[in-house]
Amino acid sequence: MQHVAPLARPRESIFAVLASAARRLSYGDLAMIAAASGAVALAAAALGQASWMLLSACYVVWCFAGWGILFHTSTPRTARWRVFQWTIVGSASVVAIILGVGLFFWALGPRWVL
Repeated sequence: MQHVAPLARPRESIFAVLASAARRLSYGDLAMIAAASGAVALAAAALGQASWMLLSACYVVWCFAGWGILFHTSTPRTARWRVFQWTIVGSASVVAIILGVGLFFWALGPRWVL
């Protein structure tokens, strides 16, 4: 018996790994993730503590859960449906990249210089 975590195949992209993770979760789990993400964003905004990093992280998590709810089955859909799917994935990817760059500069602290 091997005690090794399952690894993604080398040809799989991060999108395929996230899609398979979303498909493994139930609709209830995905709905709870989306609701919790929205609640955190709403609470932070209501308290006046909503930084762009927190809100963007909540958006990425919400997109993951929303994508999992809308596209849970792997049956082929129409071209319009695929465009909608890639719109969600694309917007979440752009926000995740911006968030990563922001976290990088935040970790560097106030002394970084371009």
